[in-house]
Amino acid sequence: MPKISIITTTYKHQDFIKETIESILYQTYTDWEILIWDDSPDDKTWNIIQWYTNEYPDKIKAWHHNPNKGIVDNMNFLIEKVSNESEYIAFLEGDDMFTSDNLEEKLRIFEEYKKVWMVYNNLDFINEKWEVFYKNFLKKAPFYLKNEKISKENFIKYETFYLSYSSIMINKKILQNEKILNPTDDKLYSVSDWDLFFRISTKYNCYWIKKSLTLYRKHQNNFSFSSEWVIIKDLTITIKNYINNNFLSKKEENMFRWKNKLWETNILLEKWNKKLAF
Repeated sequence: MPKISIITTTYKHQDFIKETIESILYQTYTDWEILIWDDSPDDKTWNIIQWYTNEYPDKIKAWHHNPNKGIVDNMNFLIEKVSNESEYIAFLEGDDMFTSDNLEEKLRIFEEYKKVWMVYNNLDFINEKWEVFYKNFLKKAPFYLKNEKISKENFIKYETFYLSYSSIMINKKILQNEKILNPTDDKLYSVSDWDLFFRISTKYNCYWIKKSLTLYRKHQNNFSFSSEWVIIKDLTITIKNYINNNFLSKKEENMFRWKNKLWETNILLEKWNKKLAF
């Protein structure tokens, strides 16, 4: 059976990390390892993680650093620690959860479609109390990848068919060519997952699972919950990086800039700043 490495980064997740780890322990597929990097400075997150590493020393490995190094550096560190026996890498953020059949369902796709390099799935939104308040978030996307790649133009046009690290599993070999990058000087680079998905899905065959296999948590401390302006800024820097590396044609570049401005305008309208939006 192929081995799967699950990469998890945590920051002040003391209220959620127990359920995150438990969701992996209850997987129907059992040949896995968890690699955790915790940046929490002063809460109980690290103590909870240590309890699990003591209980499951052969399955769970963890590291702790203070102050915060940032998600990209932490993930790249964990990728270097992945077992040589692992064939696939899944990601699970420290406040999200997998359904019990997450790994089994994704592995089935990899086994059936040998040319697929990344599998991603639908997801449900949950709150702090583990209550589902939005089922199958991606059900309204205009199309999905079924053992195929997407053109850059269509990706830019239809951005809402992907959301989180916690929804993807990749063939480990792909990271030899596609690294998790941070073109900013900010440790809180907010779109590393979006960037990785964009580069992989426009170059390699991918597969979308219609079924929701991830519980994606939205809460007040969730970075994506309150960081629209940061995301816009980071996307602007990411676009410049693509241009510098000749990854976009002029047409794709213009589409990207237009789309970014559209997102910015929508944020302003949501904040009732019609004059600046105009």
